Amino acid sequence: MFSQKRLAGAESSEFKRCVDDDCMKTVIVIPAHNEEKTVASVVKKCRKYGTVIVVNDASNDSTEKMAKEAGAIVITHKRNKGLGGALRTGFSKALQLKADIIITLDADGQHVPEDIPKFIEKINEGYVFVLGERDLHRYPLVKKVGNFFLNRATNLVCRTKLNDTESGFRAFTGDALKKMVLDAEKYEIATEIVKEVGRNRLKTANVPVDVPFYVKGVGVVDGIKNFLFLIKRRPHLKKLAYT
Repeated sequence: MFSQKRLAGAESSEFKRCVDDDCMKTVIVIPAHNEEKTVASVVKKCRKYGTVIVVNDASNDSTEKMAKEAGAIVITHKRNKGLGGALRTGFSKALQLKADIIITLDADGQHVPEDIPKFIEKINEGYVFVLGERDLHRYPLVKKVGNFFLNRATNLVCRTKLNDTESGFRAFTGDALKKMVLDAEKYEIATEIVKEVGRNRLKTANVPVDVPFYVKGVGVVDGIKNFLFLIKRRPHLKKLAYT
């Protein structure tokens, strides 16, 4: 099982908290598709807290170049594999790097990297999965209502108590991630992760996160599709191995 190590302090480009040189390694996974305008800024801010992996999901702009110049490890898909495929690629690399904590956030700037310490503090307290709860006051009414009902339905099916199941700002311990069976290709990865959290009865926490602006992305219809994917999902006979 995951051995908790208390975190404290900051060191150069990596945010590490150490006791007797026993440090937790934080790796931040950022999926990106055509995000040349924002990815460099996001990467630079994230590097204060850990190693950054950008999974360039077959972008046709300068996303790869901008992310590399900003200091990220960049993995590029030759064909678009969707959000789920990009996250799974990032997860595999993070575990190869022996990450103790894996954090995911978006490349478009809607997540504030300065919120990352909130997630690390919760991991410090013994939680193994931490989900960011967005402030939706800038979101359209239909999105707020849809998110409310989808969140309740997802928690009911997954037997979880999470406040924003569609949020892409999350943290895992390495051991928690290794227990998950993930194979969703697109946006359904969000609900699939929640399903795995419930199936493995992981100790969870919610943290409030800032959303400086609304980005039109996953809509209510997509949320419904995610939920239907969740309902249809069956237990896997073969586990996707993270090594």
